[in-house]
Amino acid sequence: MSKYKILIADDDIYIIKDIMRTLLKNPDYTILTTGNGKAAYEIAEIESPDLIIMDWQMPVMTGIESTMLLKQNPITKDIPIIITTGIMIESIDLSTALISGAVDYLRKPIDEVELVARIENMLTLSEAYLKIKQQNEAMQSQLTSRLVNIQQLNELKMAIIRQLDTIRNQAIGQDKQALNETICKTERLLHSKAYSINWDDFELHIESTHQGFLNKLKSKYGEFTRYELRLCAFLKLNMSSKEIASITYTSPNSVNIARKRLKKKLNLNPDESLQMFIQGL
Repeated sequence: MSKYKILIADDDIYIIKDIMRTLLKNPDYTILTTGNGKAAYEIAEIESPDLIIMDWQMPVMTGIESTMLLKQNPITKDIPIIITTGIMIESIDLSTALISGAVDYLRKPIDEVELVARIENMLTLSEAYLKIKQQNEAMQSQLTSRLVNIQQLNELKMAIIRQLDTIRNQAIGQDKQALNETICKTERLLHSKAYSINWDDFELHIESTHQGFLNKLKSKYGEFTRYELRLCAFLKLNMSSKEIASITYTSPNSVNIARKRLKKKLNLNPDESLQMFIQGL
């Protein structure tokens, strides 16, 4: 069974045949082909190839246009694309190809040895990137799960405290003072044993999952308080004010006030979304 799926998009059937002749020497490769950029986009969305070799000039949709669409699609954005061309061969053209989202560039006529080397290198890099991405997703999932547990434990703690308060109000007779003392001790114990986050560990997880996120914030926008950094991290995890409040043991209103201050510190316009801005960093 083939290990890699490679899509070749070129309107010149002879170019496709030449590339296929070279690649089919490797039993690890399954080859898909098409003659225009629009079809390449549609095939990539369905087949999820490991690599696309995309001609620049094609009918219906150019390779550059197709590449830009593929990079905007969450399903296909991580597929590496090599642009090939026999016409657009200037340095500025290379820059255009890379800006569009391509990861490499081959001039025609394509050298067989160079083609094989570029493909092998790209597949190796792609595998490494996918592995890192999966590890980061697993770490984020673990972190999110841990935060949910903290939220649930804090909610349980508050429910117990409310219940104790009800018992205190309902207590009558000479035992009320002793009962109050017992309830107060229980409340103090709940507060002291409240599930807390190891923030150093938390920040380490954030940096591992979203590499350079906190450092980028500090270098670009100056110093932040510890709470502001935590708030940014929570927003990066797409948490609501209510969820943040339950984890930080504050009120949703306090979180909303902190969000407004943070938005002002980041010089955002009133109509800009703080959540979307943080997500984009």
